[in-house]
Amino acid sequence: MAGTRRQHIVELLRKGPLTVLEMARETGAPVKLVVSDLEHVLKSLRGRERVIVEPAECASCGFVFRGRTRVETPSRCPECRSEKIEEPRFGIEGEG
Repeated sequence: MAGTRRQHIVELLRKGPLTVLEMARETGAPVKLVVSDLEHVLKSLRGRERVIVEPAECASCGFVFRGRTRVETPSRCPECRSEKIEEPRFGIEGEG
C-alpha cells in the first residue's frame, strides 16, 4: 500500500462498491477510523467524481434507507423494527 489510508480507501472504492467493514478488512484499520476517513473522502470527492452509494436495506422487510447522509449502518428499520440491516456500499465511478 503506497500513500495514506485515505488514498488506499479511494483506490479500493474505484475498484467497486464496498461496505465499511470490507474497507476495514482491506486496510487493516478499525471500523471507526474507516468511517471517519470515508466521510472525509466522500466530502472531498463531491463535485469532482461520481460517488456511488448503494443504500442500506432491511433484510427482513426490504425497506431501503434512501437519502441517508451518514455512512454508518442504521441500527434498526423504521418500518418493522428489525435489526437485520444490510450495510450500505460505497464506490467511485470513473478515474479522477
